[in-house]
Amino acid sequence: MKQIFASGILMSLLSTAALAQQQPFTGFTRQDLKDDFKYAVELLKKQHPNPYKFTDTVTFNRKMDSLMNRLDKDPSPLSALRYSPMQLFNDVHLKLDYDDDRVVDVFYGINHFPLAITTFKDRIIVNAKGESIPFGAEILSINKMPAAKLLGEIGYATYSDGFIKTGTDRMASNLGLFVSLVFPDAVSYEVVYKEQSAKSPVTIQLKAVDAKSGYHNRSLGELPFNTFLKRAYVTKEYQDKESTAILTVLTFMLQENAMYKELSDFFTEVRKRKINNVIIDIRSNGGGNPNMSALLYSFVALQPFDNVFNYRTKNIQMNDPENLLNGYGTKMGEEEVKQTENFLKQRFDYDSAAGFYYGNARLTEGSISNYPPDKNNFKGNVYVLISGGTVSAATYFAALVKNNKRGVLVGTETGSGEASTTAAWFNTYTLPKTKSKLTVPMSEIYFMKAKQDNGRGCQPDKELTFEAFQQYIHAGKDPEIQYTLDMIRSGK
Repeated sequence: MKQIFASGILMSLLSTAALAQQQPFTGFTRQDLKDDFKYAVELLKKQHPNPYKFTDTVTFNRKMDSLMNRLDKDPSPLSALRYSPMQLFNDVHLKLDYDDDRVVDVFYGINHFPLAITTFKDRIIVNAKGESIPFGAEILSINKMPAAKLLGEIGYATYSDGFIKTGTDRMASNLGLFVSLVFPDAVSYEVVYKEQSAKSPVTIQLKAVDAKSGYHNRSLGELPFNTFLKRAYVTKEYQDKESTAILTVLTFMLQENAMYKELSDFFTEVRKRKINNVIIDIRSNGGGNPNMSALLYSFVALQPFDNVFNYRTKNIQMNDPENLLNGYGTKMGEEEVKQTENFLKQRFDYDSAAGFYYGNARLTEGSISNYPPDKNNFKGNVYVLISGGTVSAATYFAALVKNNKRGVLVGTETGSGEASTTAAWFNTYTLPKTKSKLTVPMSEIYFMKAKQDNGRGCQPDKELTFEAFQQYIHAGKDPEIQYTLDMIRSGK
């Protein structure tokens, strides 16, 4: 399951979206941008596997009109990018990237927020030491906009599946950039903050910085503390004194032989060291192949388990082929379009009563439905760290742990649905006027025989309080990892 989500918007903005009001886009206008937004919505109504899954046509159209009205009333070309309607589809895999060549000329024009900041749920935290605001202090408002509302203003980049609100977890390290996009013309920022033990808040004025300084300052963020454990797709740490091992898995897009070797080496070492507790960190795992999620679960499974997922979609036709790209980024030819449609026709059967195409047996060829535990399976205590950055196949792994009652989930709600998400194949379109790239998933995927989707991700069994989060970061400890280690020490 190829994992593509809202971070595509982030990466585009990181490299291109710092647009100054006084500088134009290259090759297109604000009206062109608005026209492409409308075109994308009409295309998605036809091409998306289930466009009204979490809404209805009346509500959707009302929200779309509201976004376009806000765009009309906002004169800044930069701020116009904030009204992308992708957020209205409640699909974490939907992606919109702006063409670098058409916006790069205005990158250096914006005034940037000067501090590294991050989030804890709907709160904003200072993420740098040695600055005018102490590290770990809570920012209550910026330019008189309360923190929760400010985070709501960047919904175009933080949307998740359904009604999940933890998408800010994925954008936390670059939050300062998104604040800059909300106040693109600000020469200074009025910040109201409160330290951990302070009785009252403090107000301070911070001078805006240029793009180069803004990027540098964001890179100085203290969090996340576990960057060492993100140096590879799979990393391992053994704490013999705590009888605990930590496995960090950043993706499930690895080939089976590579994934199996990594996991087998880790759990063989766990057994050799007689370790009793395993922490599996998938907080930043963007997904991949759900069969690799099942492979990982087989190393902690105590008995055979169901590895079942089903596909469905409203549409298997390639709409607007004149704007459709192939895997090489060039226009998809007529023969390629036919081959893609034939591929889907062979794997989906139409149910006229339900109004959906459902995946048939050809879609699950090679998958093990009744999955046995691995011969080196771990029988001790399992803790899984999750967040809004736990998406797609990574959420499936968390759901396997939860539904089989095999471990404790620690953190925040996952960024994609526990019951289902969109996945499988992706079409990429060039929007006609701005040449932006719109990537559209072709199918929904339902996990473990689920029939309904309430629009929520996997919920944690244990969740840190804000006070505990602050205490851990002031102590220089990764909050979720240290919280879990403390649980292990206490015997809880």
